[in-house]
Amino acid sequence: MYPRPSRLAGVLRDGGVALGSLTLLQEPALGEILGCLGYDFLIIDTEHAAADEQSVLQMVRGAGSAGATPLVRLRRIEEKDLLWALDSGAGGVVLPLVETGAQAAEAVRLTRYPPYGDRTLCSAARAAGHGTARGDFDRYLAWAAENTTTVALVETPAGLANLDEILATDLDVLMLGRADLSVKLGLGYQPTHPDVEAHAVAFVERVVAAGRVAGMLAYSPEEARRWIDRGVRFVVYSQPEMLLSTAYRQAREQILGESA
Repeated sequence: MYPRPSRLAGVLRDGGVALGSLTLLQEPALGEILGCLGYDFLIIDTEHAAADEQSVLQMVRGAGSAGATPLVRLRRIEEKDLLWALDSGAGGVVLPLVETGAQAAEAVRLTRYPPYGDRTLCSAARAAGHGTARGDFDRYLAWAAENTTTVALVETPAGLANLDEILATDLDVLMLGRADLSVKLGLGYQPTHPDVEAHAVAFVERVVAAGRVAGMLAYSPEEARRWIDRGVRFVVYSQPEMLLSTAYRQAREQILGESA
Protein backbone atom coordinates (compact mmCIF):
# COMPACT_ATOMS: atom_id res chain seq x y z
CA MET A 1 0.00 0.00 0.00
CA TYR A 2 1.28 3.45 -0.96
CA PRO A 3 3.62 4.99 0.13
CA ARG A 4 5.26 2.06 1.97
CA PRO A 5 7.80 0.29 -0.26
CA SER A 6 7.44 -3.42 -0.96
CA ARG A 7 10.01 -5.46 0.95
CA LEU A 8 9.75 -8.19 -1.69
CA ALA A 9 10.27 -5.88 -4.67
CA GLY A 10 13.23 -4.26 -2.96
CA VAL A 11 14.97 -7.57 -2.22
CA LEU A 12 14.51 -8.81 -5.79
CA ARG A 13 15.61 -5.49 -7.27
CA ASP A 14 18.79 -5.62 -5.18
CA GLY A 15 19.59 -9.15 -6.39
CA GLY A 16 18.82 -10.84 -3.09
CA VAL A 17 16.86 -13.95 -2.14
CA ALA A 18 13.26 -13.32 -1.08
CA LEU A 19 11.86 -15.73 1.51
CA GLY A 20 8.16 -16.16 2.19
CA SER A 21 5.36 -18.64 2.72
CA LEU A 22 1.93 -19.59 1.41
CA THR A 23 -1.34 -20.18 3.24
CA LEU A 24 -4.94 -21.18 2.57
CA LEU A 25 -5.91 -20.12 6.11
CA GLN A 26 -7.67 -16.79 6.38
CA GLU A 27 -5.92 -15.63 9.54
CA PRO A 28 -4.29 -12.15 9.52
CA ALA A 29 -1.98 -13.04 12.40
CA LEU A 30 -0.02 -15.36 10.11
CA GLY A 31 1.24 -12.44 8.03
CA GLU A 32 2.00 -10.48 11.17
CA ILE A 33 4.10 -13.35 12.54
CA LEU A 34 6.04 -13.75 9.29
CA GLY A 35 6.64 -10.03 8.98
CA CYS A 36 7.88 -9.76 12.56
CA LEU A 37 10.31 -12.61 11.87
CA GLY A 38 11.74 -10.84 8.83
CA TYR A 39 10.11 -12.91 6.08
CA ASP A 40 9.72 -10.94 2.87
CA PHE A 41 6.27 -12.01 1.68
CA LEU A 42 3.16 -14.08 2.29
CA ILE A 43 1.08 -15.59 -0.53
CA ILE A 44 -2.61 -15.45 0.35
CA ASP A 45 -4.34 -18.23 -1.54
CA THR A 46 -7.75 -17.80 -3.16
CA GLU A 47 -7.35 -20.52 -5.79
CA HIS A 48 -7.92 -23.44 -3.43
CA ALA A 49 -9.36 -21.58 -0.41
CA ALA A 50 -12.92 -20.44 0.29
CA ALA A 51 -11.74 -16.84 0.58
CA ASP A 52 -13.79 -13.74 -0.17
CA GLU A 53 -12.58 -10.22 -0.83
CA GLN A 54 -13.05 -8.97 2.75
CA SER A 55 -11.13 -11.85 4.32
CA VAL A 56 -8.33 -11.36 1.80
CA LEU A 57 -8.28 -7.64 2.60
CA GLN A 58 -7.74 -8.42 6.29
CA MET A 59 -4.92 -10.81 5.36
CA VAL A 60 -3.35 -8.10 3.20
CA ARG A 61 -3.56 -5.64 6.09
CA GLY A 62 -2.07 -8.12 8.56
CA ALA A 63 0.97 -8.97 6.46
CA GLY A 64 1.54 -5.40 5.33
CA SER A 65 1.34 -4.03 8.86
CA ALA A 66 4.34 -6.17 9.83
CA GLY A 67 6.35 -5.44 6.70
CA ALA A 68 5.82 -8.73 4.84
CA THR A 69 4.65 -8.03 1.29
CA PRO A 70 1.20 -9.59 0.73
CA LEU A 71 0.69 -11.41 -2.57
CA VAL A 72 -2.69 -12.79 -3.65
CA ARG A 73 -2.81 -16.08 -5.56
CA LEU A 74 -5.81 -15.69 -7.83
CA ARG A 75 -8.09 -18.27 -9.42
CA ARG A 76 -7.59 -17.10 -12.99
CA ILE A 77 -6.02 -14.44 -15.18
CA GLU A 78 -8.99 -12.09 -15.41
CA GLU A 79 -8.98 -8.31 -15.42
CA LYS A 80 -11.35 -7.63 -12.53
CA ASP A 81 -9.82 -10.34 -10.33
CA LEU A 82 -6.38 -8.81 -10.77
CA LEU A 83 -7.80 -5.33 -10.27
CA TRP A 84 -9.48 -5.88 -6.90
CA ALA A 85 -6.48 -7.79 -5.55
CA LEU A 86 -4.06 -4.99 -6.42
CA ASP A 87 -6.47 -2.21 -5.44
CA SER A 88 -6.76 -3.86 -2.00
CA GLY A 89 -3.15 -2.90 -1.42
CA ALA A 90 -1.54 -6.25 -2.15
CA GLY A 91 2.05 -5.97 -3.31
CA GLY A 92 1.42 -8.28 -6.23
CA VAL A 93 -0.36 -11.34 -7.56
CA VAL A 94 0.45 -15.00 -8.16
CA LEU A 95 -1.22 -16.37 -11.29
CA PRO A 96 -1.91 -20.11 -11.68
CA LEU A 97 -1.57 -22.35 -14.72
CA VAL A 98 0.34 -20.00 -17.01
CA GLU A 99 0.89 -22.08 -20.13
CA THR A 100 1.46 -19.63 -22.99
CA GLY A 101 3.25 -16.43 -23.82
CA ALA A 102 -0.14 -14.84 -24.54
CA GLN A 103 -1.34 -15.57 -20.99
CA ALA A 104 1.88 -14.18 -19.55
CA ALA A 105 1.64 -11.02 -21.66
CA GLU A 106 -1.97 -10.55 -20.58
CA ALA A 107 -0.94 -10.79 -16.94
CA VAL A 108 1.72 -8.15 -17.42
CA ARG A 109 -0.69 -5.88 -19.28
CA LEU A 110 -3.34 -6.05 -16.57
CA THR A 111 -1.02 -5.50 -13.61
CA ARG A 112 0.67 -2.34 -14.89
CA TYR A 113 -0.65 1.14 -15.42
CA PRO A 114 -0.25 2.95 -18.76
CA PRO A 115 2.05 3.42 -20.59
CA TYR A 116 3.39 -0.01 -19.55
CA GLY A 117 0.01 -1.75 -19.42
CA ASP A 118 -3.74 -1.22 -19.18
CA ARG A 119 -4.50 -1.52 -15.46
CA THR A 120 -7.52 0.60 -14.61
CA LEU A 121 -6.86 3.22 -11.95
CA CYS A 122 -8.91 4.42 -9.00
CA SER A 123 -7.36 7.23 -7.01
CA ALA A 124 -9.56 6.38 -3.98
CA ALA A 125 -8.46 2.72 -3.78
CA ARG A 126 -6.62 1.44 -0.73
CA ALA A 127 -3.58 0.80 -2.93
CA ALA A 128 -3.37 4.56 -3.50
CA GLY A 129 -3.75 5.41 0.18
CA HIS A 130 -7.55 5.77 0.07
CA GLY A 131 -7.24 8.94 -1.98
CA THR A 132 -4.29 10.45 -0.14
CA ALA A 133 -2.10 10.11 -3.25
CA ARG A 134 -4.32 12.37 -5.35
CA GLY A 135 -2.20 15.45 -4.66
CA ASP A 136 0.71 13.92 -6.59
CA PHE A 137 -0.75 10.98 -8.47
CA ASP A 138 2.19 10.65 -10.84
CA ARG A 139 4.28 9.83 -7.80
CA TYR A 140 1.88 7.02 -6.92
CA LEU A 141 2.02 5.66 -10.48
CA ALA A 142 5.82 5.58 -10.33
CA TRP A 143 5.64 3.91 -6.90
CA ALA A 144 3.24 1.24 -8.23
CA ALA A 145 5.57 0.46 -11.14
CA GLU A 146 8.42 -0.21 -8.69
CA ASN A 147 6.45 -2.01 -5.99
CA THR A 148 4.12 -4.43 -7.81
CA THR A 149 5.34 -8.00 -8.31
CA THR A 150 3.73 -10.36 -10.81
CA VAL A 151 4.43 -14.06 -10.30
CA ALA A 152 3.52 -16.70 -12.89
CA LEU A 153 3.04 -20.33 -11.88
CA VAL A 154 4.17 -22.80 -14.53
CA GLU A 155 2.54 -26.08 -13.51
CA THR A 156 2.03 -28.22 -16.60
CA PRO A 157 3.98 -29.92 -19.39
CA ALA A 158 2.41 -27.39 -21.79
CA GLY A 159 3.81 -24.53 -19.71
CA LEU A 160 7.27 -26.07 -19.83
CA ALA A 161 7.00 -26.60 -23.58
CA ASN A 162 6.15 -22.90 -24.02
CA LEU A 163 8.64 -21.60 -21.46
CA ASP A 164 10.67 -19.60 -23.98
CA GLU A 165 7.67 -17.52 -25.05
CA ILE A 166 6.64 -17.04 -21.41
CA LEU A 167 10.18 -15.87 -20.61
CA ALA A 168 9.97 -13.36 -23.45
CA THR A 169 7.40 -11.34 -21.49
CA ASP A 170 8.17 -8.91 -18.68
CA LEU A 171 7.04 -11.05 -15.74
CA ASP A 172 8.81 -10.46 -12.44
CA VAL A 173 8.97 -14.06 -11.19
CA LEU A 174 8.46 -17.47 -12.81
CA MET A 175 7.73 -20.22 -10.31
CA LEU A 176 7.44 -23.94 -10.99
CA GLY A 177 4.49 -25.76 -9.43
CA ARG A 178 6.02 -29.19 -8.82
CA ALA A 179 2.97 -30.76 -7.18
CA ASP A 180 0.61 -30.10 -10.08
CA LEU A 181 3.34 -30.96 -12.56
CA SER A 182 3.90 -34.37 -10.96
CA VAL A 183 0.20 -35.20 -11.22
CA LYS A 184 0.00 -34.03 -14.82
CA LEU A 185 3.03 -36.14 -15.68
CA GLY A 186 1.08 -39.20 -14.49
CA LEU A 187 3.18 -39.69 -11.36
CA GLY A 188 0.52 -38.90 -8.79
CA TYR A 189 1.38 -36.49 -5.98
CA GLN A 190 5.17 -36.80 -6.05
CA PRO A 191 6.66 -33.30 -6.20
CA THR A 192 10.13 -34.62 -5.33
CA HIS A 193 10.09 -37.50 -7.85
CA PRO A 194 13.37 -37.71 -9.85
CA ASP A 195 11.56 -36.93 -13.10
CA VAL A 196 10.00 -33.82 -11.56
CA GLU A 197 13.35 -32.87 -10.07
CA ALA A 198 14.95 -33.05 -13.51
CA HIS A 199 12.27 -30.75 -14.96
CA ALA A 200 12.69 -28.38 -12.00
CA VAL A 201 16.46 -28.12 -12.38
CA ALA A 202 16.13 -27.44 -16.11
CA PHE A 203 13.40 -24.87 -15.43
CA VAL A 204 15.56 -22.94 -12.98
CA GLU A 205 18.53 -23.01 -15.33
CA ARG A 206 16.48 -21.64 -18.22
CA VAL A 207 14.83 -18.91 -16.14
CA VAL A 208 18.12 -17.76 -14.64
CA ALA A 209 19.86 -17.85 -18.04
CA ALA A 210 17.11 -15.57 -19.38
CA GLY A 211 17.84 -13.04 -16.63
CA ARG A 212 14.55 -13.67 -14.82
CA VAL A 213 13.81 -14.54 -11.20
CA ALA A 214 13.12 -18.24 -10.60
CA GLY A 215 10.76 -19.31 -7.83
CA MET A 216 10.21 -22.60 -6.01
CA LEU A 217 8.21 -23.94 -3.08
CA ALA A 218 10.54 -25.75 -0.68
CA TYR A 219 9.29 -28.49 1.62
CA SER A 220 12.16 -28.17 4.10
CA PRO A 221 14.86 -25.64 5.02
CA GLU A 222 17.48 -27.99 3.58
CA GLU A 223 15.66 -28.16 0.27
CA ALA A 224 15.30 -24.38 0.26
CA ARG A 225 19.07 -24.05 0.58
CA ARG A 226 19.61 -26.42 -2.34
CA TRP A 227 17.32 -24.41 -4.60
CA ILE A 228 18.99 -21.16 -3.58
CA ASP A 229 22.36 -22.67 -4.46
CA ARG A 230 20.93 -23.45 -7.93
CA GLY A 231 19.93 -19.83 -8.45
CA VAL A 232 16.37 -19.59 -7.08
CA ARG A 233 15.69 -16.14 -5.59
CA PHE A 234 11.97 -16.41 -4.77
CA VAL A 235 11.60 -19.11 -2.11
CA VAL A 236 8.23 -20.15 -0.70
CA TYR A 237 8.91 -22.16 2.44
CA SER A 238 6.10 -24.59 3.24
CA GLN A 239 2.72 -23.48 4.65
CA PRO A 240 1.72 -22.59 8.23
CA GLU A 241 -1.03 -25.23 8.19
CA MET A 242 1.45 -27.90 7.08
CA LEU A 243 3.94 -26.94 9.78
CA LEU A 244 1.19 -27.01 12.41
CA SER A 245 -0.21 -30.36 11.32
CA THR A 246 3.27 -31.92 11.27
CA ALA A 247 4.13 -30.56 14.72
CA TYR A 248 0.83 -31.69 16.25
CA ARG A 249 1.10 -35.15 14.64
CA GLN A 250 4.60 -35.64 15.99
CA ALA A 251 3.61 -34.39 19.44
CA ARG A 252 0.63 -36.76 19.60
CA GLU A 253 2.82 -39.71 18.64
CA GLN A 254 5.36 -38.77 21.32
CA ILE A 255 2.72 -38.22 24.01
CA LEU A 256 0.46 -41.19 23.32
CA GLY A 257 2.79 -43.53 21.49
CA GLU A 258 3.13 -44.58 17.86
CA SER A 259 0.11 -46.93 18.03
CA ALA A 260 -2.25 -44.38 19.63
